[in-house]
Amino acid sequence: MFKNLPILFLILIIPFVLFSQEEKKDFYMTKGKGFEFHLLDDTYLLQIDFRGQFRASFPHSNFPSSEDDFSDEEIFLGISRARIKMGGYVIKPYYKFYLEQDVRGGNLLDFRAEIEKLSYLKLRVGQWKARYSRERVISSGQQTGLERSLINRVFTIDRQQGISLYGNLDGGGAANFNYWVEVLAGSGRGAGLGDDEKLMYMVRTQWNPNGEDLGFSGSDLEFHEKFVSSVAIAGVTNTSRFTRFSTSGGGQLYGFEPGADGQYKVDQALFETAFKYRGLSFDQEFHYKNIDDKVNLKETTLIGNYFQVGYFFHYLFPKFPKPMEIFARQAFYNPNIDVDNDNNYEYTFGVNWFFKGHRNKLTADYSYLKFNEFNPEGNSEHMFRLQWDISIF
Repeated sequence: MFKNLPILFLILIIPFVLFSQEEKKDFYMTKGKGFEFHLLDDTYLLQIDFRGQFRASFPHSNFPSSEDDFSDEEIFLGISRARIKMGGYVIKPYYKFYLEQDVRGGNLLDFRAEIEKLSYLKLRVGQWKARYSRERVISSGQQTGLERSLINRVFTIDRQQGISLYGNLDGGGAANFNYWVEVLAGSGRGAGLGDDEKLMYMVRTQWNPNGEDLGFSGSDLEFHEKFVSSVAIAGVTNTSRFTRFSTSGGGQLYGFEPGADGQYKVDQALFETAFKYRGLSFDQEFHYKNIDDKVNLKETTLIGNYFQVGYFFHYLFPKFPKPMEIFARQAFYNPNIDVDNDNNYEYTFGVNWFFKGHRNKLTADYSYLKFNEFNPEGNSEHMFRLQWDISIF
């Protein structure tokens, strides 16, 4: 089933497009989230956008993932991300589609079709970032920080192919909940089922105490006059040959050998909180991950946590530049709770300057990193980065 999802996606979309073209209709174009092409009777919408991230950093472009990375010190200048995005709807606004192409790496990142007619019951099929952790779901172009935290690489389940049911249950006031139930291939971006034909199962429940969905974006650019927050728990179980996932697909955490089909049974859980209020934003995640190696008969348990705070000090000190946000983040993870003094740490401080919200911003940050995992005596590093993130259209 999952190997044929790209074909299934086209089968779902093409009839809608053909139907909308049965009669000749005039088009008009506007500028919203990129260029928007409309039919005058609004039976079809196509949005096209391009986003690029241009980064300078020293001594690494991102967090080290092995001891060898600490010996490489160089100035990195280049394009960290370049994406083309296309989305919209056909016939009705609740028949949606979305595609995202990585220009730099040449990979198709997202392709999905959605039916969102009912707020409490929606359907998605295709490939997307599993709605597991808030930090990973937030687009790299809408983050508070220049890059995601140290723990993201270890605990994300990233992009997967599959099917999802989700929605919002609103009982009024604090009785407001979002849920996601996803059945996924469990082999990462661009891959269907492994030879063992095991599936990944994910559930996320999010409580919106203030009666409003916080959404997936960083920084309080909207300046929420009322306190808006979310509290979420999520769990996922998967059996595959991988111990981690990324934009590149399935892979292995440090210290794990390339796996055979069905070698690693991975069970994960998280507890997450977030809020925005009057220019202040806060995000936090605690992660648990157990890896059961069925070949070597060994279990490894990992834990990690991060919290991040951002604030527009203009709202406290009016002379402070309004487009400037200061942020700070602390993160740690323990790659094996049975080993003492094995924690890895990140301390990051940075500043954003928003020219046009998240669509055009400049970010600079400094990180102090300490890795005990790769060296019993510890490896420490200072990292400096500067990035311009811009959406062209």
